Parts: sequence; C-alpha cells; structure tokens
Amino acid sequence: MDSQNVGDIDIFQQCKYIHEVELVNMKLQMRILETHIETKDRLLRNLEDIIDEQEARIANMEDFIQVLSLDFGTLSEENMRLKNALTQMQKSTRMNELLETDEDYESSDLMSCDGGTGNGRSTSPQPTSDVTKSYPLMVQSMREESHWKKLQRCAEELKSEKDELRQLALDTKDAFNVCMGEMKMMLTSKTTDFFRVLIERYKAEMEKRKQLHNQLVELNGNIRVFYRIRPLLRLPQNNEAEDGNEKPVVFIDDMDNGVVHVTNTSNTKKTSASADKVIPTDFSQEQIFEEVSPIITSCIDGYNVCIFAYGHTGSGKTYTMEGPLDAPGINQRAIMQLFETAKDRSNDISYNIKVSMMEIYNEKIRDLLNTANSNLSIRQTDEGKSSIPGLEEVLVTSAQEVTDTLAKGRKNKVVAATEANIESSRSHVIVRVVVSATNLITKVTTVGRLNLVDLAGSERVSQTNATGQLLKEAQAINKSLSELGNVVLALRQNQKHIPFRNCQLTRILEDSLNGDSKTLVLVHLSPDAKSLNESISSVNFAEKIGQVFKSGFKRDVTRKSISGPPKIPASPRK
Repeated sequence: MDSQNVGDIDIFQQCKYIHEVELVNMKLQMRILETHIETKDRLLRNLEDIIDEQEARIANMEDFIQVLSLDFGTLSEENMRLKNALTQMQKSTRMNELLETDEDYESSDLMSCDGGTGNGRSTSPQPTSDVTKSYPLMVQSMREESHWKKLQRCAEELKSEKDELRQLALDTKDAFNVCMGEMKMMLTSKTTDFFRVLIERYKAEMEKRKQLHNQLVELNGNIRVFYRIRPLLRLPQNNEAEDGNEKPVVFIDDMDNGVVHVTNTSNTKKTSASADKVIPTDFSQEQIFEEVSPIITSCIDGYNVCIFAYGHTGSGKTYTMEGPLDAPGINQRAIMQLFETAKDRSNDISYNIKVSMMEIYNEKIRDLLNTANSNLSIRQTDEGKSSIPGLEEVLVTSAQEVTDTLAKGRKNKVVAATEANIESSRSHVIVRVVVSATNLITKVTTVGRLNLVDLAGSERVSQTNATGQLLKEAQAINKSLSELGNVVLALRQNQKHIPFRNCQLTRILEDSLNGDSKTLVLVHLSPDAKSLNESISSVNFAEKIGQVFKSGFKRDVTRKSISGPPKIPASPRK
C-alpha cells in the first residue's frame, strides 16, 4: 500500500512538473507575441512621425521658394522702372544741355556781329550768304555729334548696369543653390541618422526576440545549430584555384544573423530557417570558440556535452575542430577551458580530466592513442550509457599534456588526397573528455562527458573521382552520414523506433541526441559555386536537426550539481 502511495505521489509530481513547463512555455509564447506587436506598433508610430516631419519640411520649402520667386519678380520690375526713369532723366538733361549750348552760341554770334558794342553795329564786313547758310548746318552737326556721344555714354552705363544686374542674379542663384545644398545635406544627414537608429532598434528587438526564443528552445531541449561559412581560398590541388574575385554563393542575411542565403548563377535562392548563429567568414579561431564556449561549462556540472562539425569535404570542419599549431581549434581550447574552470573551483571541488581519441574508419572503431586497439566495440553500461572497453584514456594535468595528446592522435588518423581536398579525412574523429568531479565537503562525485566530433565530409564520386580503397572509404562515410540523417528524421517525426544501431557513428552519438545532454552542431558551408549542391544539402540537414526535440528532457529533480543547483548555460547566441 505504501509503495502504491509513493507511486501516486511520483506520478502527481511528474504531472505537476509537466504542467509547470507548459505554463512557462505559454508565458514565453505570449511574451514573444507581445514583443512582436510592440515592435510593429513602435515602427508604425516612428514611420508616421517621419512622414509628418518630411511633409512639414516640404511645405516650408515650397513657401520659401514661392517667396524667393516673388522677390525675383519684384526686383525685375523695379529694375525696369529704374532703367526707364534713368533714360528719361538722361534725355531731359541732354536736351537742357543742348538748349543751353545753342543759346550761348547764338548770343556769342550776335556779339561778334555787333562788333562787341552790343548795338548791332560793326565795322567788319557783313557775312556772306554761304556763311549764313552753313551756320545752321554746323549747329545741327554739333548737336548731332554731342547727342551721339551722350547716347554712347548712356549705352555704356546701361550695359554696365545690365552686367551688374546679371552678376547680382548669378550671385543670388549661387547663394540659393548653396542654401538648398546645405538644407539637403542637413535633411539627408538627419534622415540617415534616424533610419540608422531605427534599424539598430529593429536589430535590438530581433536579438531580444531571439533570446526569448532561445529560452523556449532550452526548455524544450532542442539541439542548437550554428553555421560557419568558409572564406574563399586558393586550393593547390589539380592545378585549380578558387577565383579571388569570385562572388560567393553563400552569404549571411543583413538583418538576421541566424539566416543564410544560398544562390546560384541563375539567382535561384535557398534561404535557411533561422539558426542560433551564423559565424562570419572573417571570425578567428578565438572568436569562434567564444561563441561555442558557454555550452562546454555544462560538462563540469556533470552533463554530457557534444559538439560535432558537419559538412562536405573541403568545407573547413577539421580546421574548426583541430586547427593549426598557431591557431588551435575547438578541441584544444575546450579542454583548456575545462582546466581554467576547474582551477577556479579547486578550493571546493577536486577534478580529474581524462582524454581519449578515436576514429570510425570503414565502420571500425580505432584507438588513435594506441594503434594496437584497431577494432573496439561499443557496450551499454548498467546505467544505460554507451562505453568502449579497451579505449585508452590519458590523464592530463597541463596544457602541454593536452597538446601532446592531441598531436599524437592526429598523427595516427587516416587521411588521403582526393580531387576535392588535398588532405581529406577518411574517418570520423572523436575526442572524448571525461570530467570526474568530487566535492571535498560532501564527497559526492559526478561525471560529465564532452564529445568533440569531426565528421568526415560527404563527397560525390563524380567530384573526387575516387577508386579502389578511396571509393570504399567514401561509401562507408556516406553511409554513416546517411544513417545519421535517418536518425535525425526519425527524431524529428517523433517515431517510436530510432535507428541508432544502424552504424557505429549513430551508436556513439546516441547519448548526445537523446536525454538531457547539450548538443551543438557546427554546419560548415563553402561559398564557392562548385560546392553549391553540397551547401544546399548541408543547409537541409541543419534545418532537420534544428527541429529535433530530444526525448527524455525531464531531469531527475533530485539530481544536483556538486557546485550548486543546476544551471542552464548561457546560449551561444548573443
């Protein structure tokens, strides 16, 4: 009877927990909808304010232009009146001068005729008729010559005034153009600043929405998906090279850093569903690790964490996971982060970190740290977890030991040159880190596992021209990746039977794709046009695995982290 009551209580607790999770989901969904509505309302209000402001400015500009037009018309009429008045005044002045000159000339002529006595008498001989006749002609010619000179002076003055008026009109026009240019620059600057602020606010709202969505995803236990776009590189194999000026066919959406577009020469576009993050091509190895590092901390708290790189041959998976000596990849940086976290907690907790390295080659598990173990098997423990008996584990206590261990494993893995990649990985390489943590006070020990998986690249025989052993390896790689796709499809459709046991790869990843483990998938894409079909295939895989809801997400409420209550790690998406 007591056991039945305990069972009823457990069922009641489970139902209560499920109900609480559903309430949290509903609240988050309501918050997302409210955020969308508030964002749209703000955008509409801002756009209405912009339109009203621009209409008011346009109206002011029209009034200003109308006033200037009236001023120009008034100035032109006034200039014409002044010109007519000046002409009339000059004519009157000239006529008065001519009349005065004629009167003076006639009076002097009479005086000369009278002999200077003023009575009209003179001792000199009387003028002849020719002289009398030529006098009016002479006066008339003098009047015409003087009048002509006066007219010339008036014409020159009018021309000078005309030039001054023309220069004044040009100066006014230049001043108006400068004023209009300054006003246009001011309006352009203010409009540009306003739209820049508006776009920044929109992006901030998008990021806020993503954070809310990410909280909902974490509650549902969904797998997180990152894209990494490889930069265009010059490849030495087969005497071919990617064109440095070639336009990439894969690029990031300008407004949403979780969306990529894949387009071909005919502008046919494939747009991905929103992922958690798209890593730009110019990111360094350190910047990439900063994006994925939050999920690694969960391994310290006793959770299983898996990071695996997916993509076709030559897309940069091995570079991301291993990297060169001068720019190490996620494998080495992740283990070093575990050391740093363990050092910070060393006063309360004792950590034991072991590293193993293996590869799945032609469906056989090979130990890369001990080549004598060339055909290992996967076994299930009593707790239902997968283990690999005989796999050599190396206890590491320093950065140098980590570097040496990973370098030893890399030397033993299988690589070969193909027409798609000069150093193509012919196997799936898995670095497994086991972290045992013992609380020095409670003496409770927890174990977390970190699986760092560099999947072999999918490849087409038509592209690599593989034959013989290379063809056999390619067939094994493509088969395991195909089985991984079948597992993802079954999880996405929530099928009762999940085909984890169809290949070694899916058996090892079973713990990462089920339960309360933390999984991050780095999907690698090549921007060159030759890899267009493979990039689209990788995007399709990312969309499928991003929609997988891991079963068994409900954690045992009695399980506690040795460093305190369980914490949900920060999302890699910022």
